[in-house]
Amino acid sequence: MLSQNYRLPIVFDKAGSYYQIDPDYLRAIAWQESNFNPKAKNKNKDGSFDLGVMQINSKTFNAIKKEYPTLSENDLINHPCLNIHIGAMILSRNFATYGKNWLAVGMYNAGMKNTHTSIKNRFHYAKKIHQHYQKIKTEKNE
Repeated sequence: MLSQNYRLPIVFDKAGSYYQIDPDYLRAIAWQESNFNPKAKNKNKDGSFDLGVMQINSKTFNAIKKEYPTLSENDLINHPCLNIHIGAMILSRNFATYGKNWLAVGMYNAGMKNTHTSIKNRFHYAKKIHQHYQKIKTEKNE
């Protein structure tokens, strides 16, 4: 049975509403990225790292810090609501730039480079998110 964690935090609903995103996209991303673990940390091959429930990448976070200079990496781990809102902001910016499509969802994880590997990774990531999204929707309707 699918974990009930995606139903619990109302913050997915609030972030989705604020950024005009179906909150189940955010739940699906959190499920894939961290299995809803707010303390998740991951070091990537390129030396960057991902933090929190939405696995905010350190390179992306550095760009966000230019807009919000008081944010810290500890905030991403210690404040899961903030982490979810930042993840929603990133996804909403992808949607605004590339349209509300699975390509924009894939860019959440695999970035915007147009290399063969990045394109392939975006496709595979978007497919995983779509599968999680469908499971969430199905279970909500049961």
